Amino acid sequence: MSDQTSPLAHSVCVVIPMYNGAGSIEQTLTSLVEQTRLPDHVIVVDDGSTDDGPQRVKDFVAPFRLTLLQQANEGQASARNHGLRHSEETFVAMLDADDQFRPQKLELQLALYDELTRQGRSVGLIDCYTQVNYSDGRRQLDNRRKNGRHFYDFIHANVVNGVSTALVKREVIMQLGGFDASLRYSEDRYMWTRIAEHWEIHTVPQVLLERTVNGGNMTAQPKKYYQNKIRFIEVYLARYGAQLSKQQRIDFVLGNHTDFLNAFSRRDEHAEVLDVYRRMLECSWQALIFANGKPTLRYLYARARTLRKATASTTAH
Repeated sequence: MSDQTSPLAHSVCVVIPMYNGAGSIEQTLTSLVEQTRLPDHVIVVDDGSTDDGPQRVKDFVAPFRLTLLQQANEGQASARNHGLRHSEETFVAMLDADDQFRPQKLELQLALYDELTRQGRSVGLIDCYTQVNYSDGRRQLDNRRKNGRHFYDFIHANVVNGVSTALVKREVIMQLGGFDASLRYSEDRYMWTRIAEHWEIHTVPQVLLERTVNGGNMTAQPKKYYQNKIRFIEVYLARYGAQLSKQQRIDFVLGNHTDFLNAFSRRDEHAEVLDVYRRMLECSWQALIFANGKPTLRYLYARARTLRKATASTTAH
């Protein structure tokens, strides 16, 4: 698309992967109806739901084109790719089935894109700030602000403020072949890294997304996701390991394992803490001092609790 393209020429498709989303999908779609700049097309991809979410989508009365696609359960990456293949619009906005856009999201993101392209910037993705609402009542603001080249920032963290914040040029994501459907965790971080390798990433510095985090996420079920995280580490290093310094590779591996070590520790799953820490030490001795030594302290605590339990069991017999 030319940098001189009129804002009126923009078209936006919102792609929503949905698995058993009957309890939230209508609220999510309503947030799109309330946009000050309506999407041109909304695609909901039913990823093998067993509830009545698909019927709720069929019954929803929308002021925009609303398409329901259905597939066997293959994960969010596959569902997003299915939606992308059926889209034709200039931009694709990602949205999970339990999140909601605030009313000005699309309007302000498109306005920022126009301003940046007038400046001659090569923009691949625009996100925004996020209000995260946990099911236990906690609230958190995700406000990492991006303003250009951020490839190396993804070594340390996913610096996009949630997948549902992302407004992406369709030609960019299709040029990269879509999301890696072999990944069942961190597939979005991998895609954003690939975009950041070639294009700029920018942020609208306002909260334009309400994100819901429930009991099915990584923090609540780390065992369910840990092997998928290991797979992500392998895929990432296979593609980018040669571009990174030895220290960057170490930081990447230790940081990703630490996320899960912390989650296991909070749940008092001591055997898992020991296993994750062993993997970290296999990567580098720097596991001892990584993150100000906090993983080591969690390891020592888990080790002490495990030994105490073993001693108590032996005494009892």
